[in-house]
Amino acid sequence: MITLIKESDHLKMPWKNQQGSSSQILISPKGSSLAKLDFDYRLSSAPIKSAGPFSPFPGYQRILLPVSGAGFVLNGHPYATFEAAHFSGDEETHCELLKKEVTDLSLIYHPDRISANVRVLNLPFPLTLTLEADKTYLCHLLSGQLTVQGKEVAINETLVVTGEESIHFECQKKTAIAFFTLQAK
Repeated sequence: MITLIKESDHLKMPWKNQQGSSSQILISPKGSSLAKLDFDYRLSSAPIKSAGPFSPFPGYQRILLPVSGAGFVLNGHPYATFEAAHFSGDEETHCELLKKEVTDLSLIYHPDRISANVRVLNLPFPLTLTLEADKTYLCHLLSGQLTVQGKEVAINETLVVTGEESIHFECQKKTAIAFFTLQAK
């Protein structure tokens, strides 16, 4: 099953620490919430406009991918655009910007229930990927043009792929996708 989440479906909400806001793309399972910390995983995007602390998420793991801007420094370690930072939500995390505002793509997940990873795919031509039907894949379009099974995907839209054995990406040059792989434990 392939579900398209449009940018207009994103839920705008303040950060837990009230120092910014994010667009929640997806939270699972349905009915769970950020406030209750009862979710398995949550995908969101947010502008980081200035240096400061990140909200704590005790018991969760985080993957943070800078998708625009020059990147950032988390607890002294620099991350360039499209370089994923993996860290614990238990840690006190401080962010410094390398230049100016950065937009991130963030996955927060419960490691006792889910394992997760991300890679950025730069697609220079149409491509078919073999998938594992027991995994969930989140495909977020970062740049370019993309069509999947007749569905036009716009920049900042996300495909949720479950139970599929393959996926075919129809794209043009310079298409970039954040490709998350989630496995239930």
